[in-house]
Amino acid sequence: MKDTKIDRYIDKTLPKHHYITLELVRRKFISSESDFDLYLYDALFEELLLRYDFKTVIVATNYVVTRVRHKKFCSENGEKIENLYAYFRTSITFNLRKITNQIDFDWLNDDYD
Repeated sequence: MKDTKIDRYIDKTLPKHHYITLELVRRKFISSESDFDLYLYDALFEELLLRYDFKTVIVATNYVVTRVRHKKFCSENGEKIENLYAYFRTSITFNLRKITNQIDFDWLNDDYD
């Protein structure tokens, strides 16, 4: 009985991944071995594209991927990145806010008398 339940799920084809996710795989930023991880990236890009235009998301993605690879998958402090998805999500969100001027740098204008 259990075998038929498992077969029912194995026979189903999984949905295709998002274009940007596939680009991250092609550029060897992430591995295609785990569909679970790929679906996290898919959901992230779908969420980002609801708020930002495609071109802006591509530019921010390219920037983050280039910086992370240049630093050999280490953080700004030189520590090995343990959770690449979490690091990528935080970085791209910050960079998209920065690109679209959603970050307020009022502290630069503070008056320290």
